[in-house]
Amino acid sequence: MTRNQSRPVPDAVLLCAGRGNRLGDLTETIPKTLLETGEGTTILDRALGALASIDIARATLVVGHAAEVVAGRVAAMERRHGLTLTLVDNPHHASRNNAYSLALGLAGLDRDVLVVNGDTLFEVAGPERLAAAPPAPVTLAVDRVKTLGAEEMKVLFDPSGSLVSISKALDTSTADGEYIGLSLISRGAIGDVVAALEGVWTRDPALYYEDGFGDLAAAGMRIAMVDVGDLPWIEVDTPEDLERARMMSWRS
Repeated sequence: MTRNQSRPVPDAVLLCAGRGNRLGDLTETIPKTLLETGEGTTILDRALGALASIDIARATLVVGHAAEVVAGRVAAMERRHGLTLTLVDNPHHASRNNAYSLALGLAGLDRDVLVVNGDTLFEVAGPERLAAAPPAPVTLAVDRVKTLGAEEMKVLFDPSGSLVSISKALDTSTADGEYIGLSLISRGAIGDVVAALEGVWTRDPALYYEDGFGDLAAAGMRIAMVDVGDLPWIEVDTPEDLERARMMSWRS
């Protein structure tokens, strides 16, 4: 689909609170979203550039670890990418998982919103496909090509294309692919998503926001997907991931 067939998505929420303990000293003084991927470009820069390319004008950054470093770069990132950035602090980033961060980032929003994991590199075609997808309360970007292992956030869909389950614990032989950390939440679903996230992090602070999506699917909400398995992307969890990210070719 071409960009003019997409519905406008005015806002984004980027989850940038985590340190990334598996990255060791690389993230001692910065969050992992500020790791450089080459030529002075960080993971966060690449995400913001992709969002700006589909005319997103505002983004909320949920920060935690080394939040002051992100704050010190806001003005420069706004000039570079042409977005208005708002920071929301997660004071519990060390003791609660990203379900709490997403609940904070979505609170008070009343517009369609893209959700972006702050440690994921992707091309602009990913959010373009989400914006061009048939309307659904929630739509997930899914890689249906990658070989799945224990750590992937795996998804299972029914024959109609609605989410049945999302979990790292899903059987790799029956899962339909991996959720890459990029999704679109419609304006009308935000309240239900926030309520589900609050249920998740109060039930178990270690759970992921994807567990909230799973709860909503089990309750009957349609959660759809777009396939991005043909596009380059990578989640940066380890020094080896970062080196691979630096070696990959990225199209704008």
